Amino acid sequence: MNWSGLLRFINSGIGKPLYYIANRILYFTPILLNNKKFRQTLLLQMYKERQGKQAGHKDNGEPKNVIYMTQPETTFTGGLSDRLRGIVAIYAECKRQGLPFRIVFEPLHLEDYLAPNEYDWRIKDDEICWNTEKVFPCVMLTYHASSRNRYQHWVQSTILKYYIRKPYEQIHIYSNMICRDREYGVLFNELFKPTKELQEQIDYHLEKLGGKGNYISCTFRFRQLLGDFKEGGDTLPVDERKPYIARCIKTVEELHGQYPEKKLLVTADSSTFLEELNKKGLPYVYIMPGKVVHIGFTYDANHSTYLKSFLDMYMISYADTVHLVRDKLMYHSGFPYRAALLNGTKYKEIKLTD
Repeated sequence: MNWSGLLRFINSGIGKPLYYIANRILYFTPILLNNKKFRQTLLLQMYKERQGKQAGHKDNGEPKNVIYMTQPETTFTGGLSDRLRGIVAIYAECKRQGLPFRIVFEPLHLEDYLAPNEYDWRIKDDEICWNTEKVFPCVMLTYHASSRNRYQHWVQSTILKYYIRKPYEQIHIYSNMICRDREYGVLFNELFKPTKELQEQIDYHLEKLGGKGNYISCTFRFRQLLGDFKEGGDTLPVDERKPYIARCIKTVEELHGQYPEKKLLVTADSSTFLEELNKKGLPYVYIMPGKVVHIGFTYDANHSTYLKSFLDMYMISYADTVHLVRDKLMYHSGFPYRAALLNGTKYKEIKLTD
């Protein structure tokens, strides 16, 4: 059965329930099927085009490189925290096996925001191979969001080892796979430190907030709920947006009541909400200027816009307690949780005020 025939079967009356069972119980099935799909429908052709444009490939002398890959076309690996999670998970396996690990993160160009810390993960453009006779491009996606799902972790680790064993000079992995929470912060900080530009902004805002651990944070993830941009999820009718924003602001006020002595850093992906919150003039609320985008949907933003996402991540990580506000309309973002893991910060989810 070819790929198109398999897709038709999966979408058929018999295929849908069988695929659902396989997805929930077997775990291997959706990962392997989607690897095959993306290789056939995107990656192999993309690599052929990249190879045609490459003047030549320079061998760096290492027997095998495992490279975490992101390209403008590969939006399927999710947002920033999803991709950083995948990077750390693959690095962990490479570290266990003693294999060289590199990162290619385009078009954002990760080196403009994060610098190597204890491990140098950089690779030169002419060292990246696009010849599929020498490189194996593959996909490892996550279908069950909980990082505490041990069975999912085992399945992904097993498939990752299978990919890495392939007899190629380079293994290119497009992924948002999960890693163990207890090792995320340690391994992230082995790989990364802020660039000078990012560190200067972190220091500036930390001074305004009273230093590390002297404030709390609160994150809202609206996506397109308030009509700021197109990203997925519901969009509220215009006449329902102000009452909804008022409920969000009330949640901020109630959260301050639990920590009356601390400033409250509020981050959100909606400029509409942040502008309304800022108009309230609440003296304990701190909002960092700048626009936030979801890199899974935006690949052509300017430098300062991308920088803001990294700034949010680090500033959330230095809070005393990290909060994610949730209801049935807002997206259950993993961004603040992943940020909290960087420095072992307390993390809580709170319900939007009625």
